[in-house]
Amino acid sequence: MKAVTMLFRTSLILSCIMLFAHPLAAQEGKKKVSKNPHAVVTKEANTIDELVDILDEKKCAECHPEIYKEWKESWHAKSVTSPGSIKGIHNFLAIGLPKEWKKPITKAEVMKCYDCHAPVIQYASEKLAVEIAEKVITAHKEKDKPAGKKAEKELSKLNVGCVSCHNLKATSVARGLRGAPKKGAIYGPTGADSDGAHETIKTVDITRSVMCMQCHGKYKAPDGETIQCNTLSGSFQNAYQSNGGTETCQDCHMEKNSKTGKKSHLMPGGHDLDMVKKGLGLKVNFAQYRHLPGKIKGVKNDKAWVPSAVVTAFVENKAGHRIPDG
Repeated sequence: MKAVTMLFRTSLILSCIMLFAHPLAAQEGKKKVSKNPHAVVTKEANTIDELVDILDEKKCAECHPEIYKEWKESWHAKSVTSPGSIKGIHNFLAIGLPKEWKKPITKAEVMKCYDCHAPVIQYASEKLAVEIAEKVITAHKEKDKPAGKKAEKELSKLNVGCVSCHNLKATSVARGLRGAPKKGAIYGPTGADSDGAHETIKTVDITRSVMCMQCHGKYKAPDGETIQCNTLSGSFQNAYQSNGGTETCQDCHMEKNSKTGKKSHLMPGGHDLDMVKKGLGLKVNFAQYRHLPGKIKGVKNDKAWVPSAVVTAFVENKAGHRIPDG
């Protein structure tokens, strides 16, 4: 009887421990999720620092240092402050909107540029979005002056970061089919386990050219306006794919590292000399001959034969799109 009583008491104690331990485990799980460095915050940011803190790429660097290092050197990391970006977006904000469209600067208008150049601005308040536009105008008009340098330094915190492609834009190519991106999840080509850092979702879309074409081509704004900053995707589709081309943007611009086997996040383009060399073939022919005496004016001796040459250069486009383009 004692043995039965002891067994009952032991079972009761274990049951109580399990009963109270279960909620604690659940709370611990929730605590872990709340610390997810990639969680997408839905509140609006009122400063650029608040905006950056929502999706800070430095958090990604903790687990992916090599990829982060490559990305940091890429033009995606300079998508807001590269000279071409500041000048082009300034022209839209300071000339196009007020003088041609007769519209004020609003967040909706700002996002027609920054939905691609800095997607995180979708989490900015209306006031902050307008302030960012004003900083762009200042950075261009006051270039090399204290005010311009200060504005550019603030803008340099914004970019096309890790979560821009791996979450915010990850399902946009087929939003009706894929739905909105899941908050806090990271979309990738393999769906590899992150050891609890974040949820990972496998998607084939991120490996296809259409992923890049969202921004490197025609952009359709929510109000129906079509914006075309370049014709890259058009020439890719019409001149390359239609003639049987099978390589994707990622095949050329995110080549695998021979040592690691991972896709490069440098994403070189027209600004990279090695990439230009790969995309262009050059053949030069020289034909030597001499002009008859007296046929070329301005020479020292008009009675002598004048050595000459005909140079013919053949430039071949090996890329899957027009060159130059962007």
